[in-house]
Amino acid sequence: MKKIKIKQPTLSEGESNTSKKRAQWEAKTHNAETRVILDEDSRYFLSQAVSSPCLSVVAKAEGAYIEDTNGKRYLDFHGNNVHHIGYGHPKLKKAIAEQMDALPFAPRRFASESALALAKKLVEIAPAELSKVLFTTGGSMQ
Repeated sequence: MKKIKIKQPTLSEGESNTSKKRAQWEAKTHNAETRVILDEDSRYFLSQAVSSPCLSVVAKAEGAYIEDTNGKRYLDFHGNNVHHIGYGHPKLKKAIAEQMDALPFAPRRFASESALALAKKLVEIAPAELSKVLFTTGGSMQ
């Protein structure tokens, strides 16, 4: 059987920080527990070609801060849209719990009032040319 050699793409943009300084920072920053988890993360997760390796391991997130397994706190300027309300905000947690109690999931083959209410709100605040939404899965596992 002939082996096929796959050429890897050349990194061209984005942050792919594999510098000596990054390695030195990791060596002095990460404890053994963090290193094990980061190594396993690297083994089991796909990563984008130009992404940085994970910085650390999140142990806690509250308000605008992330805390890693070493106890170091980071002010999260990235936030993946969480920065608008903060991690663990009481009103958000209450709303999520209420929705999970009422209807934790509704497949798109069925309409649901809560999904419709969210879709209406998103269309209301979106630019005029965006008049429909599509909710997709978030990758959760059962």
